[in-house]
Amino acid sequence: MFNLNGKTALVTGASGGIGNAIATQLHAQGAHVILHGTRREKLVALSKQLGTNNSVVIADLNDLDAVGNIIADAGEASGATIDILVNNAGFAIDGLLMRMKIQDWQSVLDVNLTANMVLCRTAMRSMMKAKWGRIISISSIVGATGNPGQTNYAASKAGVIG
Repeated sequence: MFNLNGKTALVTGASGGIGNAIATQLHAQGAHVILHGTRREKLVALSKQLGTNNSVVIADLNDLDAVGNIIADAGEASGATIDILVNNAGFAIDGLLMRMKIQDWQSVLDVNLTANMVLCRTAMRSMMKAKWGRIISISSIVGATGNPGQTNYAASKAGVIG
């Protein structure tokens, strides 16, 4: 397919199904893959499955201070700068808008949109210096079409598309 030997990729949400598949494919193409998530057991299991050439970084994307450190933590764990950032992590707290708590709105936007922006902004610095880098941000069809009971999720994913 393509050769990513010598490249380092950070995949957020690697403990979930899509993130796991992305990380596995990037690893198969030769990249050192940094597995990010909050579910340590799943990340460690994936790390063992991949064998070598991977690292694990645990961080909660709801904690925007921690998000600001993920790129540095990933670089420290891998010994390299990030060449490829895959913003895959995301979640939903469903509910009717008229009953939605502000905290539920904000939490979904913080993880799905604001953390995405902070990671992009932080990763860009080394990518621009190296004159090479790739950022892939995963969205959802819900960001284009909406979905009943998912106003916060739809807004966050529409923001990613934007």
